[in-house]
Amino acid sequence: MSRHASTALGSFLRTAELGSFAAASRVLGISAAAVGQNVKRLEDDYGIKLFNRTTRKMSLTPEGSLLFQRVREPLRALDEVDHLFQESRGLVAGPLRVSAPKRFAYHSLVPLLIDFCSAYPKVEVELDASDMVRDLVADPVDIAFRIGDPPESSMIARKLCRLPVYTFAAPRYLERHGTPEHPQDLADHECLQYRFPSGETWVYAFSIDGEIARVRTSGKLTFNDPECLLAAGLAGAGVFQIDGYYGGEAVREGRLVPLMPAFAADLQSLSLCFPSREHLPLRIRAFIDFVVERIDADCFALDDCAPDQ
Repeated sequence: MSRHASTALGSFLRTAELGSFAAASRVLGISAAAVGQNVKRLEDDYGIKLFNRTTRKMSLTPEGSLLFQRVREPLRALDEVDHLFQESRGLVAGPLRVSAPKRFAYHSLVPLLIDFCSAYPKVEVELDASDMVRDLVADPVDIAFRIGDPPESSMIARKLCRLPVYTFAAPRYLERHGTPEHPQDLADHECLQYRFPSGETWVYAFSIDGEIARVRTSGKLTFNDPECLLAAGLAGAGVFQIDGYYGGEAVREGRLVPLMPAFAADLQSLSLCFPSREHLPLRIRAFIDFVVERIDADCFALDDCAPDQ
């Protein structure tokens, strides 16, 4: 963090965000004792208590919450001024807050972020791995990976790669029930179901003669979480559909078999979204260029995902 935020107010802000003096000290580059002294100085100066402290956690008092709301944006603005002057010297530095869907973050993004930090050691990256759609204006997020097109007109979406929907089954299921060769064959198979938060159930999708065809299926198990759907499929509970980036690793390991790959449907894509500002900070532009160079347009296609030997 810059010299502006290493003041007493900066120590308070980081402690409030991270929940402890120790966590704040690691970000600020000073000792936990120094962070605590800075916060105590504020409490003494204002004559108020900023944190409720127990042996297990810290929480803001009403006065601390008020101070946090008032100083957060001004301190970030001062930080941004400092980073602008650094960028004028060609230095890529400062905090970068990235949001991404959990599965993509876990399997693909974390290694990329590690490499980015090695290439740009002055950038401090914070990853928000969540399936919630973050608001790039209201939430503290600089750049977000989104599945599908963003609805916000104030954002720019840089399409990175396609996300084909594949049909899978575990080898043990296929040994017992046979392998479907055409989408219509699924009428004779146990098909795992996925229910969206809206309450609607996923209808299996296929590309047939260049058109997207929907095929109604049935099954005894329904899930509202893709990880649970994947776990049931790996356990041999039935046939299921999911994005390629969920199943690719299991295909390479021989734990899943892609079914009817010729009928796989391209329904959506993965995009990198950022505010449509004329002067993006250098660290954001550097990250965009880094991601575009590293993520191939067909990286989640299963064409080359042969089982490991």
